[in-house]
Amino acid sequence: MKELTIQMEDKTYNVQVVESEDEKVQGLSNTEELPLDGMLFDYSSDPQSELTFNTIDMNYPIDIIFINSNYEVTAVELGEPKSDEIIECIADEDESIIYVLETNANSGIKVGDEFEIEDEDVDEEEVSKMYIIGSDGNPQFELIGGERIFSRIHTRKLIKLAKRANKSKKDSDYKKLGKTLFNIIEIQNTQEPEYVDGPEKDVEIKKGE
Repeated sequence: MKELTIQMEDKTYNVQVVESEDEKVQGLSNTEELPLDGMLFDYSSDPQSELTFNTIDMNYPIDIIFINSNYEVTAVELGEPKSDEIIECIADEDESIIYVLETNANSGIKVGDEFEIEDEDVDEEEVSKMYIIGSDGNPQFELIGGERIFSRIHTRKLIKLAKRANKSKKDSDYKKLGKTLFNIIEIQNTQEPEYVDGPEKDVEIKKGE
């Protein structure tokens, strides 16, 4: 079974991925413990407007996290072991459910949290091109003035979202990219400046993270 590393806000999870219908029906039923940090049900190739889960064959409590097409948590439900309660999630009219994460109960994940899959096709070199000075000490590009520089973390995230939007051509992915960009700019505009001691004078640095 495929494994992935995902992020929910600032938390990282290593998860097993279930894609086939048989795997989804089986899920975590009759298991004694979570595989890795959880199990991710992948509906991205067939987005759902409504999904139902049950935990009647579960041996331990779990959080069931529903993730919409904007890569945001849309619902968090507690699955009690041996319960015959049906857990249902209905997506908003302009959205769909593309992933469901099952992880330990009391995970702290909440509605509105952002979901991200680590993208192996983001080349570190692409991120490093945004440096003013490279690791070898040579300039990567010349600043003229008025440029806005993003951190490595934010640059990597923007590249992932841009690639995703370019591949899917979905309005929701383009909106996600735009929203993320504006959020990063807002962080840069409102955060307190920090200072480091340079060799000759103090240099003001805005971290952008």
